[in-house]
Amino acid sequence: MKKSNVVLQAAVAGAFLAMAGGVQAGTLSQAGANRFAVEVFGPTATSALAITATPVVYTFNTPGGIVVNPSGTIYTYHRIAGGTLAIDPLAAQYTLGGGITGLTAAVGSVSGDKTTVQITLNNSTTDNVVIGVGGTLTWTPTAGSIKDVNTTLATVGGAVSMQASVASSAVTANTGTALPADLDNGLSTALNIAVGAQAITGTVTASSSLAIVETQRVDLTATAPGSRFTTPGATLSNANSATVVNLGAFKFTDSATTAMMKDGATVYSVANSQTVTTLSGTVTGSFKGTSTMTIATDVTCTTAIVAGAAGTLNTALTTFTFTGGTIPATATNNYLCYTVPATTAQIPLGTPTASFTFGKATGTDAATTAAGSLYTLQYNGSQVDVRNYVPAAVTGWTTILRIINTGTVSAAISGAVIDETTGVAGTAAVLVPALASGGAATLNATEIEAALGTMADTARPRIRITAPTNGMDVQTYVFNPNGNFSIIHGSE
Repeated sequence: MKKSNVVLQAAVAGAFLAMAGGVQAGTLSQAGANRFAVEVFGPTATSALAITATPVVYTFNTPGGIVVNPSGTIYTYHRIAGGTLAIDPLAAQYTLGGGITGLTAAVGSVSGDKTTVQITLNNSTTDNVVIGVGGTLTWTPTAGSIKDVNTTLATVGGAVSMQASVASSAVTANTGTALPADLDNGLSTALNIAVGAQAITGTVTASSSLAIVETQRVDLTATAPGSRFTTPGATLSNANSATVVNLGAFKFTDSATTAMMKDGATVYSVANSQTVTTLSGTVTGSFKGTSTMTIATDVTCTTAIVAGAAGTLNTALTTFTFTGGTIPATATNNYLCYTVPATTAQIPLGTPTASFTFGKATGTDAATTAAGSLYTLQYNGSQVDVRNYVPAAVTGWTTILRIINTGTVSAAISGAVIDETTGVAGTAAVLVPALASGGAATLNATEIEAALGTMADTARPRIRITAPTNGMDVQTYVFNPNGNFSIIHGSE
């Protein structure tokens, strides 16, 4: 026994001399994938949800080797941070390699907090055994052997790490107690053996940014100004209709660098994680009454997805809701196609937004959402809102609008009443059939209401003036009962 101690102590002294010379500690490595999909660790998952890490290899690095006397034992330690052991490891999970012969590995103890394992390396031979540089100890975890990782791996970049050491003494140490590390040049650098990674991303792209760019506008030259889109040309998304516009696309895309399900072996992907016909979402904005919206597979809006293609518009005309849709392959666009009816009502302007998600095969998985802004609906010309208008029915008051075409093209001038309570613009009507570039037209309340309709003397609406020209100014004047003439606004 004395001889054994002397030889072991000599090995320890040699190890410390090696450290002084700048020799690095033993290292941990992992050949398999260590990225786990953050979606697995959703907000409804439990701490009991466990993962399976790929094998972890400790490589010894003491020049001259670590000598283990006959019947002698040294101790290696593995400590986990960011999770705990769901299952105590067995001796069979530890294998020696890299030229190590004559030693057997066994589990000496597991700490009470399930973070630290002591593995004994026993020399059962009658000769000294030397663990040389490059010798290895591999831990092959069993299925579901690491738990308490929900908080850690639910965040991109969150990691379960491991650190290892080799020592001549035996301890059973919980986290917070230093590991003995008097052999093999001290503690190893920590290795992330499981890292949270985004497996699927959802994106929304406005059609103005698609490969085929949408350029349609709400047409102020239509027979009923603002009731149609411009007639698309050959380069536009919707090549044959003035009542359809491609608002944009949403898609779900697998990460270029794969992330795994909790088993550590199955890739988490759109194909593997979805439940059929569970695509759902909304498109929110301001829409024309009785309009429709469809999810299409093509940029020209001619082919609907297999199921759940049609959205339902709410009575407030603010939201299309989609349910029961099918999901295409990864990175495949779903196009949102907006169709307006052939009525004289105005198409509301603005930038709709979309938000879509799909049901997961595992109910506790976090949702994957595609959300963002769509194509901005705007006029193919100029718009000015007159902020104050006194109807012709008000005795003694006369409103006059002076409209100036500051654009470079002749244009018809149209107007529409914006209801003061709802803020909704009514049907547009032509006020001036043609106003030359640089020209001006002066209209009084009687002339305005001859086109837009008579208004009650209690009404105080706004008036929307539009024209298919690239510039327009509008001034508002009023005569009051005292016969005074004033400018209400220098320019609207």
